Amino acid sequence: MEPVKNFFVGLPDSEILHLVTAISRELVCLHEPDGTYIYVSPNSEKIIGYQSEELVGKNPYDFFHPDERRLIQERSHQPLLRGEVNIHTTFRFLHKNGTYIWLQSDNRLTIHPNTGQKYLHTSSRDISDKIDTETNLALAERRFKTLFHDSPIGLVLTGKQGYIDESNESFANFLGYKSYEIVGKHFSDISSVDELEENLKLRDEVQKGIIDNYSIEKQYIHKSGNKVWAYITVTVLRDDGGHPIHYLAQIIDIDERKKSETLLRENNEHLKAATNSLLTQNKQLQAYNQIISHHLRAPVSNLRSLLDLMQETNQLPEIRELEGHLQEVTKTLETVLSELITTLKIKNPDSYKQESLKISESLSNVLGLMEGELREKEVEIQSNFSGKETVFFSKEFLETIFLHLLSNSIRFAHPHRKLRISVESFAAGSQTVISFSDNGIGIDLERYGDQIFQLRKTFHRQISGKGLGLFLIQYKIESVGGKIEVSSKPEEGATFLMYFPEGNEAK
Repeated sequence: MEPVKNFFVGLPDSEILHLVTAISRELVCLHEPDGTYIYVSPNSEKIIGYQSEELVGKNPYDFFHPDERRLIQERSHQPLLRGEVNIHTTFRFLHKNGTYIWLQSDNRLTIHPNTGQKYLHTSSRDISDKIDTETNLALAERRFKTLFHDSPIGLVLTGKQGYIDESNESFANFLGYKSYEIVGKHFSDISSVDELEENLKLRDEVQKGIIDNYSIEKQYIHKSGNKVWAYITVTVLRDDGGHPIHYLAQIIDIDERKKSETLLRENNEHLKAATNSLLTQNKQLQAYNQIISHHLRAPVSNLRSLLDLMQETNQLPEIRELEGHLQEVTKTLETVLSELITTLKIKNPDSYKQESLKISESLSNVLGLMEGELREKEVEIQSNFSGKETVFFSKEFLETIFLHLLSNSIRFAHPHRKLRISVESFAAGSQTVISFSDNGIGIDLERYGDQIFQLRKTFHRQISGKGLGLFLIQYKIESVGGKIEVSSKPEEGATFLMYFPEGNEAK
């Protein structure tokens, strides 16, 4: 084997030491037991700004930061002299440019093999950049925690799986918790299911990098169990590889605003419904006034004509005949006046009181009134109120509606089949619906559909009718915020669906 060449053969130890330490990245020094520099590596100028000869013979305590001289003496210098083998220290050293830099040093006690003289050996490196970085990170972390916990806006940090790692007091107070009660919960545990699907979708898009952040209005579940509204903005915190490590959510309390918006919207809807009802009522009143005017004008004119004729004749037979005509005209006038009084009564809000009614009882009362006619006509009636037993309405006018519908079914019964009537009720959202069906002769809605609820409209010339009943039914139901619908075909009967608002929603 070829022997390893020793490039330093023939060189003095001092020159070998100088060559080795010159290429080292660390500042290598040899000290007297009191700390005085004996040797300083030639790279000292790169690290601390001084040339070697500027330090030899001087004591490093003159260059240590005043706050750390005692610590170095007690925790490094004296222990080395007592025989401790290797001690690591971190301290500030005065650079030649007048600033202090951070050095980290490995310190050992060295004994000369021949003389037994003790020396201190140090190997130091500049860690100022590391210290600055750690200091800045610590400062940034302290600032973040201060801003996080003292923020008047709710702030929450969640992990990739959605569990809450940290919450400030503002968010905890918003939901009625202490911050430690929030930590560890999954964000879905305190979120309303109404917006949870959208929240999860947007969170997934952020995690995949499709979007950087998102903002939504959502409802949280308060500790009391109530739902509260918040406006949240969520951003993602990623590591150096771009992978999400935390989600930061900013939460603003908008519960009062949302409640005000909901109340305003409901009031607008009620106002819109009331406006539409007034428009409908005005149209009905205009039509009613025109019809009443027309029907009053004719009998009054006939009365005047008949009275004039009676004054012109002395013949008893002619007078008797004119008296008969007077009776017919008077009867017609009484009918028109009766309709006017009935309509004015139903338009007067003081003429009825709304209350919770058992539908079956109101129908039974009307069936009792019409028992004779129903038995005579052999009418078969089926009822089922298991879907909704009560309705909020006027007792007088609910029975009036049943009376009109039953009378119409009998009047327009099919001549070739037994009359069957079905009355049922069920819930539709917040409304109660009463269905009234018969198997009568029906109505041609393609021809008369736009006139079905108009005053004084009849659709069967061969059958007498006033055209008042359906008008009054629609008017009363719509006046409380409800509605009535009809489905029918000639020869196939008719079905009326009446929608009544629940409770105090009826206005």
